[in-house]
Amino acid sequence: MSMVMVSSISRGGLAPRVASRLPSFAVTQQRWNNYFMHIPPPPPKEYLPDGTPKKYALNQPIFNHKYNWEEWNLHPAGVFHTIYQGEFAKDKPWRWAFIRQYPLWVSFPLFFTSLMVIAHVLFNFGIVGKKPKRYTVEWMSALKERERAENTNPVTRYLDRRRAERGPHFLLSSVLPYHPYFMWMRNSHDYEAAEMLLARREKDAELLAEAKAARE
Repeated sequence: MSMVMVSSISRGGLAPRVASRLPSFAVTQQRWNNYFMHIPPPPPKEYLPDGTPKKYALNQPIFNHKYNWEEWNLHPAGVFHTIYQGEFAKDKPWRWAFIRQYPLWVSFPLFFTSLMVIAHVLFNFGIVGKKPKRYTVEWMSALKERERAENTNPVTRYLDRRRAERGPHFLLSSVLPYHPYFMWMRNSHDYEAAEMLLARREKDAELLAEAKAARE
């Protein structure tokens, strides 16, 4: 409502007396949803008895980076008083100054997503390069064949057929990865299973040849 009133004032919509009582907002300092009124003037300078300006020791480090935003908040002090509390970019490291230069609704989702990605990478760093047999090409094809064999529900088959008749149906399970080994399991094979399959085929061929020779 205040922003509407301020825009109305700029178009000459309110009387000057009403406009003088409205707070002014600075666009560069409307960060993290903290709207404030007029910034108070700086305190008067203090001097030593000899006339030199009085200086206080600064116990807080000042960081040298390119960010120079400032944020002022109005906080209650006691019951009847308020104080201005200012935060400056030079008082924070460059990483926090970079994040705090954006509004909260912009920086928090990016920060939270980055934090979750980093946590996921750190927790799964121990499985990098490992290739379990249950995710090889042969095992996955065998799993699909078993699912086809076990899926004897005629209603499900009917619904799948009707859905295929209506047009293409993309399943997220066919696109999204469902195990953390998907990056290095694309062309992995279970060579032991292939050798066993070849040995079984050779044994079946020998038995077939023996049976054929026995019949002859």
